[in-house]
Amino acid sequence: MKKLLIAYDGSDASKKAIDVAIQSALPDDELVLLTVIPAELTQSSFTKMLLPTIDMSSIVQSGSFKERAMESLGEIAKGYEPSVGKVSVAVESGDPADEILLSAKKHGADMIVLGYKGYGKEGRFLLGSVTDKVVRYAGTSVLVVR
Repeated sequence: MKKLLIAYDGSDASKKAIDVAIQSALPDDELVLLTVIPAELTQSSFTKMLLPTIDMSSIVQSGSFKERAMESLGEIAKGYEPSVGKVSVAVESGDPADEILLSAKKHGADMIVLGYKGYGKEGRFLLGSVTDKVVRYAGTSVLVVR
């Protein structure tokens, strides 16, 4: 039995990563679907600059993003349960690459599966690349799905 950690952000690339993981998984394998909510979503100085008079903490309730993400992932997981032994979900907040790496260790993942969005050299330079960082620093195998 192996445990696969699948990074999911709702993009087509991450949906394809789930499909590839399901195709390669054995019936007794375990999948962990992980979504990372960027901490900047509500704490960003950019957001504060754009909306200086609005207190985001009064609008966004603590945990509301996480609760919605857990519900969404739970629905997705139900669709894949017949294909593998167990599907669980996890939602973390922070830097996506860091949280993927920490979650892989925390869950004892044998492999990390993630989609590649392909922003190119300029995008990696300006934005950084979650995929590049995970591949570079992972303590386990990483499957990158294009």
